[in-house]
Amino acid sequence: MMKKISVAVFACSLSFCYSQITFTKDLSFGNNGVVEVGTKTNSMSQLSAYNTPTFQDNKLFLNKEIHDSSNNFIGRKFFRLNSNGTPDSTFGNNGEVNVLNSIYFSDSFYCDPFKFYLNSGVKYLSDGQLDAGFGNINSSLTTPYHHYKIVLADGKIISRNQQSISKYNSTGFPDAAFGNNGVQTLLTTLENTSTIFGELFYYDNDFLYEAVNTQGGQTSVRKINFNTGNLDLSFGQNGYAELSNTLSNPVLHCGTAVISQNTASFIHNFKNGTDGQLTKTNSSGIADATFGINGKVNYADSYTFNGDLYSSAENKPLLFENYIFLYSASFDTTNNTALTKIGMRGYTSSGNPVVINGNLHHILQESTVNDTFHPIIKDNFLYVFYDNKISRYIISQSTLSVNANLPIDKSIVFNNPFKNELKLESKEKIESAELYDQSGRLIIQSKAAKSIDTSGLQKGIYIIKITTESSKVISRKAIKI
Repeated sequence: MMKKISVAVFACSLSFCYSQITFTKDLSFGNNGVVEVGTKTNSMSQLSAYNTPTFQDNKLFLNKEIHDSSNNFIGRKFFRLNSNGTPDSTFGNNGEVNVLNSIYFSDSFYCDPFKFYLNSGVKYLSDGQLDAGFGNINSSLTTPYHHYKIVLADGKIISRNQQSISKYNSTGFPDAAFGNNGVQTLLTTLENTSTIFGELFYYDNDFLYEAVNTQGGQTSVRKINFNTGNLDLSFGQNGYAELSNTLSNPVLHCGTAVISQNTASFIHNFKNGTDGQLTKTNSSGIADATFGINGKVNYADSYTFNGDLYSSAENKPLLFENYIFLYSASFDTTNNTALTKIGMRGYTSSGNPVVINGNLHHILQESTVNDTFHPIIKDNFLYVFYDNKISRYIISQSTLSVNANLPIDKSIVFNNPFKNELKLESKEKIESAELYDQSGRLIIQSKAAKSIDTSGLQKGIYIIKITTESSKVISRKAIKI
């Protein structure tokens, strides 16, 4: 039987603040918040590391594959858009540059307002012309795990190859002061192979941070001093930081996001098909036990919302200020005309859910069933890339002060403690029900509700605020167990 508590209401004053995130379509971007780039092709719908959009200051830089009539890959078309979504006429031919290249992995690894580099080792100027005076920074592009390239703050280029690291001047010629005539050999244990390889997710002027994927083993983070070719032994345990999680096998490391460019701390995402878990590594390579509950934030990898089954779709956590966003999708594989619903969930660093547009689960938009989507946050904008389209949303965070004189002539009844459902009873009609965590952050908001789904909440103490039809406010603490 459900245990109930009758709340005797007394006169007092309640004052606290809460925050919530709102995503609003930016109607000044493109056509009512949506920009179409070129025409739809099968390749454009498959966003990957080789055509993931980036930015040149406040301009968008992206590419799509070019195929011949037999569907053979023959190159890439690069686009640059102004901040309002219109083509940048100063780039190539009305904002477009075609690069014919048979090497599929030769995407752009760097771009700025004056140039962009391809992984094949060539440089293109902003007008789309090849820089013939640029040196050769080519390396083997046979497999994606063998290589990556970055550009440092001083304009010099680092090329991480399978067994070594090369450094080039901004002219494209080797930096003779680095290693042995521009080449620094790596320790054998740091070589990238098909079964053990490091995926770059952060770097600064001296170090490379790689998520090390070991076939059949636990994922870890390693920190490499590229000036010496050795591990930074002060990081974690002898240069490695374990990305601990407590999920049952098989566990997949799904991505790592940088919290701060200054402190180099990271959020990691794991899932196993049913459950998901977020963990945090600090700048010393140590798991942060203050994150979430005992260093973990748990979430449902698969869940049902309004009768639709959702599965997490975007692997890398998306960070905005102190919030962590995860993306999911609901689609009907038996109906090719059905729309895919792109859902969003958010969490604080304490592990509590974040209210997005008034709900714990927010349907951001819908797209066709075969589309692959990819979100990016830059400044106060959320960009969603899908098919050959881009949607932009304005991110806003509101902080409100709540001051209410609690009535003395009403009472409510609810189950306290509660588990996955909070049931409310009142003599007067309930207009709204709100749950806040102990910091005063709004967690759940429901209209005219007598039953509230609390399955997504962590265990702990919450403030329940009820507003009745006569605009009277009733507030009480409750415990989830």
